[in-house]
Amino acid sequence: MKCPNCGLEIPEGHMYCDRCGLEINFVPDFEPEVENEINATLSGMADELNKEDRKKEEKKKKREKLIRSIISRWQVILVSVVAVALLICAGFYFFAFNNKSSLYYLSIAESEKTSGNIEDAIKVLEQGHADHPNNTDIIFRMSDYYLEDGRTDEAVETLKLITDGSTFSDEKILSAYESIISIYRQSGEYDKIAEALNGSDNSAVNELRKKFVPAMPVMSPVSGTYTEVNVNIKLLEGTSNKIYYTVNDGEPDSGSILYDNEIVLDDDGTYNIKAVAINEYGISSPVSESEYIVEKGAPAEPEIMEPSGDYNQNTMIVAVAEAGTSIFYTTDGSDPTMESKQYVSPITMPVGSSHFRFIAYDNDGNCSEIVDRQYHLVYTRLVSTEQAVNNLVSTLVRLGYLLDNSGKAIGIEGHNEYIYNSVIEIQGAGEYYVVVENHVSNDGSVAPTGLMYAVNTHDGAVNRLGYDSSGKYTLITISNR
Repeated sequence: MKCPNCGLEIPEGHMYCDRCGLEINFVPDFEPEVENEINATLSGMADELNKEDRKKEEKKKKREKLIRSIISRWQVILVSVVAVALLICAGFYFFAFNNKSSLYYLSIAESEKTSGNIEDAIKVLEQGHADHPNNTDIIFRMSDYYLEDGRTDEAVETLKLITDGSTFSDEKILSAYESIISIYRQSGEYDKIAEALNGSDNSAVNELRKKFVPAMPVMSPVSGTYTEVNVNIKLLEGTSNKIYYTVNDGEPDSGSILYDNEIVLDDDGTYNIKAVAINEYGISSPVSESEYIVEKGAPAEPEIMEPSGDYNQNTMIVAVAEAGTSIFYTTDGSDPTMESKQYVSPITMPVGSSHFRFIAYDNDGNCSEIVDRQYHLVYTRLVSTEQAVNNLVSTLVRLGYLLDNSGKAIGIEGHNEYIYNSVIEIQGAGEYYVVVENHVSNDGSVAPTGLMYAVNTHDGAVNRLGYDSSGKYTLITISNR
């Protein structure tokens, strides 16, 4: 290789010219054969890449063609479905309009209203109601139009076609009442809400009534004659609503006495008390009324320590009266007088059902109110029905009515059998198992003897069972023969 600057031959491996000092950059000789091979290789690679691109392009065109075909088919289907739907709707509306169905009137009315002809719209709905009196859609729409036209009374009266009707569902009735309430709330006429709801006995309206109409106050104690020194009257409504009341002074309202504590009646006389509850809307409840007669000259009624009810063990009935009075009582439910039994010590509660009435008399012959008590004493059953039957047979054997526990009787063929029948309660005696006696002949035939026995369910005591003159069960003692 020669130096490009001075032409000196450069020895192999030298990096600088020995004459001029020029730096030598070596570039390898490029053989034509190598260049041809490289060009051929690159050309082949380009061909392969072009083939792949053509395949991808063909696949893309096929996919696009398939998608266009599918879209075309669905377009045809969609157009067909829409056409059928339009035909059905057209047929429906044609039928509806030609037969003047409820839809016909609703559509015409809506069209008139949209055009600004609210009066004509209402007339259309009025005619629609005449033709379809049970269609609630027409009624509700007509009420809305009346309201929009400023005719509140007509809107409410229209809704009453539903609330006062007998052919509408509870759901529709409830919706009508809710609409009426909404109208009155907007106008501030809360008293009319109470009037509307109180006029309905439909069970579906109860919850609305509870929400908007207060419950009538309850007075405790109830109306009556009282002899206490002081009679304390409580007014209860069950919510936080305010209660107002009058005493011998007409109808109560929000200007009457506000109840905040018990009303004390401490003088003799007659007191007519009226009370009303008023809620946050200013709606008043029905007025409750009670009359109390206070006669402090009469003795207080006796206090009976044992309340009426069921008992299952020995119980003593204790009565207490104020000093200077005497207590009298009856056990048959009749009113006691000074001629009745006088209470002097605790009374043993009778077994079974009993009805006591007590009264107190002072030294001047003035009497208290009567105190009524009803008791039902039945001891816990300690004897089973099987034990009762066995106890009866053993008793009859012991008393000589039977020879042995198999039921054989003296001088009679066959034997007796004893069958449990029922449980009865005998006034003043307690609870008993009824056992009937049958005779079984040797041939196996069975015939009732007509005898019945009563076995106490608590202690197993055995008695014959009979009837008194009034037809009530009675116990007959079994004696030795």
